[in-house]
Amino acid sequence: MIGNAAVEVARISIQAAKKILGDLPSDISMEKSQDQPAIDLMDGKDELVALVSLPGRSKDMIDLRVTEDTLTISAKAAAREGKYLHQEIENRNVEREIKLPLEVKPEQVKASFNNGILEVHLPKLMVVDSQRIQVE
Repeated sequence: MIGNAAVEVARISIQAAKKILGDLPSDISMEKSQDQPAIDLMDGKDELVALVSLPGRSKDMIDLRVTEDTLTISAKAAAREGKYLHQEIENRNVEREIKLPLEVKPEQVKASFNNGILEVHLPKLMVVDSQRIQVE
């Protein structure tokens, strides 16, 4: 009996959270593993903007690929010489692929890289409102 009551309370709590927060897209999970760069994805009026943290890299170390609904970023590790006595700064190849919450125009994507941040502007694919067609 108590088990069923707990399940029901959990179900109601989840429904209440969804009502307050809305359904969050699960494909854009912001959880990341160590081999994935941190990313912020923002929704603008006409475009999505992705900010990707890639410290210690140059723009020629970055491979950026975009389809209508997917953003893929990979970056090579920076070559460093010498023997480490102590190492805390991670230096490894990274890759991140996220499913975008809406379709974009890959041929119009623009990207820039400055101070270790990759900024990607992804123009939204706008769907024009339906038009009434006169049938002849």
